[in-house]
Amino acid sequence: MPIVFPPSGAAPHETRTECLVLRPLRASDAKRDYDAVMSSPAELRRCRGSDWPADDFTLAENRIDLERHEREHESGEAFTYTGLAPDAMRCLGCVYIVPVWAEATPLCGAAACGACVGFWVRASEWANDLDRHLITVLREWLVTEWPFDCVLFTNYVDDTRQAALLAAAGLLRLPLVWPDGRTGWAFRMERPRTAARADRKALVREYLETPRPAGVYCVRNVSSGKLLLGSSSDLPGILNRQRFQLEGGLHPDRELQADWNVLGSDAFAFETLDLLKPSDEPDYDSREDLRTLKTMWLEKLTAAGVSLYRRSQRDA
Repeated sequence: MPIVFPPSGAAPHETRTECLVLRPLRASDAKRDYDAVMSSPAELRRCRGSDWPADDFTLAENRIDLERHEREHESGEAFTYTGLAPDAMRCLGCVYIVPVWAEATPLCGAAACGACVGFWVRASEWANDLDRHLITVLREWLVTEWPFDCVLFTNYVDDTRQAALLAAAGLLRLPLVWPDGRTGWAFRMERPRTAARADRKALVREYLETPRPAGVYCVRNVSSGKLLLGSSSDLPGILNRQRFQLEGGLHPDRELQADWNVLGSDAFAFETLDLLKPSDEPDYDSREDLRTLKTMWLEKLTAAGVSLYRRSQRDA
């Protein structure tokens, strides 16, 4: 049984302490978020083990990222929370809650519902131990208000400060490999076993009975702007499958696979473009509506001069 990731309706709206507010990240937060990101870009690159954010990263690029995070949050693909000062005027950091990827699944043991959780705070807030406070907040919030019975706090190998704080919190440290090959640690937190056993069957049943978000998606080559366009009745599932096929060298679109092999995973974005409104009809079949929605997007992108990978022309 795969590790269940909760649907969008299970995500809490916010949590508050005397030091910060966590609420869903929105595109309208772009300026506040950008100010926090660019307050210490070199530290973020080091702690994340990537080249994001570049020194010339722009507000417009950040807004595009936030629009993607907001769509993912609404569809239940992943949940991103902004960390704001108590007056909500200043962004202090960010929290990312994502499904457990294949390489990390064994670290969850017999867990039914789990997530990988990453976070960062402004380097200027380290002196105030805001990151230590955030760990305390997350440990309580993720157990009391979310359905998880296993959480993996992900930590890149060069982020020694965060690793030390997570270890000091008494969490078990395990070796972790990201899908793109980066290495680091997973600090595992589990729900008390009595509660976990009681909730397991209910969590799995809820997952199986919850309708998956349907709509149009794309795999975007960030370097060239070229897209693979598709539609599906299960957007989280199809996006995970697209990534899995590309990582395994098995993608049926040979041109897309070749670009992935050359450019690497950081050069691609997996995005939800449009959601199909759910129907209350018991025998509703979404296939025709998905074909129509995808055709509308094909026409829109073609008119805008966007280059498309060949399999974009196939039916959903």
